[in-house]
Amino acid sequence: MTSEETLKSIQVLMEKARASLQNKNSLNDIDRETDKHVDEILYLVEQGDLDTLLKLVRDRRSKLALSTGITDQVLGVCKQVLAFGAAGLPIGLAFMDKARTLSVLTQKFLAVIGVFYGELVIVSLVVLLVYILQARFRYPFLYFDRLGNAWPFFYYASVSDHVPRNEFQTSDDTLKGARLYAQDFVSFVGRCLSENKRQEARNELQQYFLLLAYQGYVNQFSLRLANLFAYGFSGAFITAAALAFLIMIGSL
Repeated sequence: MTSEETLKSIQVLMEKARASLQNKNSLNDIDRETDKHVDEILYLVEQGDLDTLLKLVRDRRSKLALSTGITDQVLGVCKQVLAFGAAGLPIGLAFMDKARTLSVLTQKFLAVIGVFYGELVIVSLVVLLVYILQARFRYPFLYFDRLGNAWPFFYYASVSDHVPRNEFQTSDDTLKGARLYAQDFVSFVGRCLSENKRQEARNELQQYFLLLAYQGYVNQFSLRLANLFAYGFSGAFITAAALAFLIMIGSL
């Protein structure tokens, strides 16, 4: 798609960009400097190659997996553990007096089951807490004006951040929201009509990489939840097994 000379020039600009970004210590400087270098690299691409580039980027972006089934499964198990625990607690309290009529060995094993389930409840609560913290995580690209979500693909870059979004609104809030909507729409139409092929390629590449970065966070967060639950469950099971073994040999 590009000549050998163009590829060498792109490589030189990439190395120059990496070196210059090492010395930037503010988000605005990083945002501005990266924006400049990306535009310089894109201007090296021949006009006739832009259509091929756009087709390639769009095809690759459409194949990105932006979610995993692991998180939903782990959260589902945690919710069931908490639901059964909440339902079983009143029943356990109601039959506590009758449990005293059982043999000592049976009471001990029931206590082990209680300890095991109690640990599972704690593990489930910790997993849900970590999930909430992950949901509130601020991705690095959200702090950039030029490098974040490209304006054609996400509202952050196309809709004013001053739009009132309170659940209960006054007439002034309604009017302000309507005015900003109309202004943003006019700006959006203007940007769409004035966008050329090179700017379109820039937006496509920017959003493609953003989704790649987002995919990394999603997968890592999902694996952390799965590992946290797996380690917690293993610890609870080992503890229960050790207590049961001590009971069986008469040491407890």
